Amino acid sequence: MSARYATIALLPFDNLSGSPEDARMGSGFVQDLIAELARFPSVGVIAAHSTFAVDSIGLDEAGIGRRLGVDYLLRGSVRRGGKAIRLSVQLVQLATGQHVWGERYDVPESDVFVVQDEIAAKVANALTVQIDQTALRATRRQHIANLAAYECWLRGMESLQRGMPDADEEAREFFKQALSLDPQYARAQAGVSLSYFNEWSCQAWGCWEEKESRAYDCAKQAEVLDPDDALVQVILAKIEQYRREHQSAEARYRRALSLAPNDATILVQLSAGFSLLGDAELGMECGERALVLNPLCPSWYFYYAALPHFVLKDYERAIETGLKTPTIVTDGPAYLAAAYAHLGNAERARVHLSEFRKIFVERITSGREPAPCEHLQWLVHVNPFRREADLHHFTDGLHRAGLEGERALAGATAKAVSWPISNVFRKDGDLWTVAFEHEVAHVGEVRGLHDLAQLLGRPSEEIHCVSLAGQLANSGRGVDVLDEPARRAYRKRLRELESELADAESANDSGRAERLEEEKEQLLAEMRKATGLGGRSRKMGDTAERARSTVTWRIRHAIKKLESVHPTLARHLGNSVKTGVFCSYSPERDTRWFV
Repeated sequence: MSARYATIALLPFDNLSGSPEDARMGSGFVQDLIAELARFPSVGVIAAHSTFAVDSIGLDEAGIGRRLGVDYLLRGSVRRGGKAIRLSVQLVQLATGQHVWGERYDVPESDVFVVQDEIAAKVANALTVQIDQTALRATRRQHIANLAAYECWLRGMESLQRGMPDADEEAREFFKQALSLDPQYARAQAGVSLSYFNEWSCQAWGCWEEKESRAYDCAKQAEVLDPDDALVQVILAKIEQYRREHQSAEARYRRALSLAPNDATILVQLSAGFSLLGDAELGMECGERALVLNPLCPSWYFYYAALPHFVLKDYERAIETGLKTPTIVTDGPAYLAAAYAHLGNAERARVHLSEFRKIFVERITSGREPAPCEHLQWLVHVNPFRREADLHHFTDGLHRAGLEGERALAGATAKAVSWPISNVFRKDGDLWTVAFEHEVAHVGEVRGLHDLAQLLGRPSEEIHCVSLAGQLANSGRGVDVLDEPARRAYRKRLRELESELADAESANDSGRAERLEEEKEQLLAEMRKATGLGGRSRKMGDTAERARSTVTWRIRHAIKKLESVHPTLARHLGNSVKTGVFCSYSPERDTRWFV
């Protein structure tokens, strides 16, 4: 077998009717089929001139195969019967001499030239699938070191279909082996990209940016190797679509369509791509054609083919198509729930919404209870609608189905949303839910959490301490700068700091010791400000000073409380929150919060 791909030669069709007209028709059909097969990068097809010349010598199948150096032969025949014409095709694997696939088509004589292209496209799709499957069966028991580049690519694509992290790693090894055998093999480089894309868009939510970047870089390398590979264009378009680079994504999708207008697997991807871009009519055409060209398609086809029907508000067809693949794609049940909700069928909407919630916890949060709005934020992110109206149509259906959080994101524009959701700071009942750096925790009520929530909701903005403190009583006698509970908390923290400093110095951790010493000095300074002669509490009557002291203590106490349940978040807030007359939250990098 070739190191690059399976090769095939198409012999002239036998004219069983004997008429010159049927001979010309059979020859023309072979020419059309060769042109269609040439669009599929995994199959190398011998030019008709060479095949017809060798066939005229009178060699048998094995001799033709040796002369042309091919793996497969396609034979066929044309027979006229009454007012119909029968086209029959058989695929022969030369290594075994077996007829591994065959099909026949009965066409009304009056329509034969009209449907000839359609039949050629169907045969080409079926042939490429059969050739790949036959080659795959022959290689499954072989060690990777014994496989040619094309066979490695087949094994890698098979691994990707399992949709698990370990399978993605395995696929990547197959693709890298293919590249070691043939560094110019664009499909193998595209396979590496797909392995990262699979992790990025389906599994490795905690490494979103890293996997996306690797997928894009590998796809760009594949494009350099073969700018005319439609699959590479689709991969790049999908990544750009996730990045909300809609204009570039659309150009790539249209290029892929021109490169492979009859490749069913490309067409079904375009079905979803064009629908998200706002051209659901074209998306529907691509999806329906994909199902016609590959009638025995994998079930995941139906998810992509259902999407344009939903966008076009043809909910019955969206449901009919989507029910054939409800759980293969994580958000499949969410679309079914939204479609049923738009139809007013609340019971079925709840069933599919419950199914989506279950799959979401299994696949996206890995067993963790989702944070508030997390379901919706994920759905908005992985469905990059170009038009705000289409996004609202989707989220409105989810809201009707019963998914919480839709109103919180109502009116959200179709732009990129931070993912994974790692920044939540919200009060839920008696507890606060806090999520940061992919960790979620719950913490009891303290007043400083309300102050922090205001700061996080207005990043980099200075807020006056009086605004945070709220209404403060102002008696003529004045009040203590630090009341007794605050004084006890300060003293306790000083004792803790002394112990932590001793540990840091024993461990020669100068960085930690420096941070602890700085905090100690800040605490001592606050206590000195609050203490008058003889250690008595200093009174204050100035509202701003009272507010500054109160808010500072509340925020520090809240951050201290967070240390026990979410130390990563506590450190982040300690480094990013500034207190004083004006308080602010200024993170080192752009950090979006749901508060």
